[in-house]
Amino acid sequence: MKSATLDSKRRLVMPEDCPPRALVTIHSLDKDTWVVHRQSPSKKIKMITVPIITELPDDPEWEKTEGKIGRHIARRIPEPEE
Repeated sequence: MKSATLDSKRRLVMPEDCPPRALVTIHSLDKDTWVVHRQSPSKKIKMITVPIITELPDDPEWEKTEGKIGRHIARRIPEPEE
């Protein structure tokens, strides 16, 4: 057990047996209690990268489908109350 104070960036120095860049999960038990679990490396997990799409290409066929979906949903929305 180690007692420490957080630095200005809320970092905490872990014990010597915790390797650098170790994966950890932090669980909040209550307002003043956190439990830190070290995750052991697993061969069952794979990471993939997914590109960030900021703009979709124009597609007239898809826009027709979007219009149908929007009209269908709009029929179910109740009129606003005044």
